Amino acid sequence: MSREHDDELLWETVVLLKDQNLTENALALFKSLINRTFSTLNVPTNFLEELNIQPPTGETLSQIRSLDKEIYQALKSQDTLQAYKYLVDYIKEFSEVIPGSDQKEVMAKLLYTCCLNDTPNEILRPIHIEENEEFLTSTEAAEIIGVSDQTIRRWCEKGKYPDAFQTEGGHWRIPKKYLKISYKQARKRNSFEDRLDQFNMKVGEVSGDEYL
Repeated sequence: MSREHDDELLWETVVLLKDQNLTENALALFKSLINRTFSTLNVPTNFLEELNIQPPTGETLSQIRSLDKEIYQALKSQDTLQAYKYLVDYIKEFSEVIPGSDQKEVMAKLLYTCCLNDTPNEILRPIHIEENEEFLTSTEAAEIIGVSDQTIRRWCEKGKYPDAFQTEGGHWRIPKKYLKISYKQARKRNSFEDRLDQFNMKVGEVSGDEYL
């Protein structure tokens, strides 16, 4: 069963519970879906606990549901910038269910939470949505190899990866077999290198071999 189908069922359940006046149940599921949307974008969600979220009106629920789908589709297409553009509209609609609040206040609390996060390099980095576990996006391949996304696309165009192909949206997909390490391993390596760089800036140059 696809993520899109699951989402449709969950949102329909919120509507059904609301129509049956099961307000508490509808609100609990609604909050869970809001939390998941922020988490999918790797946005800290602990600020949500401080908000007095109320059941949404039919119109607000419809708008949030629609934007939730747009965000997912943008991430699925690897259009991260567009996903965050939708997030701005999402926050605007979400603020409607918080009495005495507005989108600026919600955004401020979100940013404040991000600033307090202990891992700033991970803030606002969306969780990757796998379309096919045997292939990588050009962005992922670039991060693994340590080159730019543009370089990967140019290599694909020149036939460096024979089995690479473009989706209907024009996004390159590269078989994992051409990469020596996995995307997950590359993320861990890059995270370690970031921490090492930060440490070196504080105490002086240190060889990564000392930590291996």
